[in-house]
Amino acid sequence: MSETRMTWDSFRVFTPERSWWLALRLVAPPIRAFSHVRIWGRERVPQSGPVVLAANHQSIYDVFVLGAVMQRPLYYMAKQELFDNSFLNRFLPHTGAFPVRRGEVDRGALDSAREVLTRGDILGIFIEGTRQQAAALGEVRAGAAMIAAQAGAPIVPVHIHGTDRVGDSARAPISVTFGRPMMVEGRGGKAYRAAAEEVGAYLRQLESFAESADRAGRPKDAVPPEWPSKETSA
Repeated sequence: MSETRMTWDSFRVFTPERSWWLALRLVAPPIRAFSHVRIWGRERVPQSGPVVLAANHQSIYDVFVLGAVMQRPLYYMAKQELFDNSFLNRFLPHTGAFPVRRGEVDRGALDSAREVLTRGDILGIFIEGTRQQAAALGEVRAGAAMIAAQAGAPIVPVHIHGTDRVGDSARAPISVTFGRPMMVEGRGGKAYRAAAEEVGAYLRQLESFAESADRAGRPKDAVPPEWPSKETSA
């Protein structure tokens, strides 16, 4: 076990909230325009209160795209290795990031995540635990379900589509699709694993929707699937 708890109380000027306020006005619009970002279902994210945003992860660009489409500040877990860099260690916390040691139980990171939700903020988690080499969704970890259940917060699955193509074409079109909020039922390892599987199934529906919408020319009025879907839940 390790301790990497992050606290944001010492920030006097560039608090994460102020940093996000500036970023959403100065940085987000160019990102959305440059990457031709299409957003579906963003109204499904609660406008207040704690939320766990559970996203897939294919590219380092994912965190920038996800931040660019949000309407509320986003606090998120980032791998400890990034914080080993002295510049990033000073910069990232101002963006709401906090470190997590992968492959072990990081009590400090869990405490930081609970603190975010206790304050009524949004916690972003790349639910596969690390970037995936393949385009398809990888194994969904149970950590997000555990954190959400313990905080009584809903999980909003979100699928990011197209960032894996940025290396081939910097202006590859990207889409972000939000699912409906989901509550974790029950407590304990079995309940958390079941919830993770359910989130994974929903993310695969959102993935199929994004791929179909892509082939159809990415219509603005396309409606992401509800949950459960009769086509894939049988």
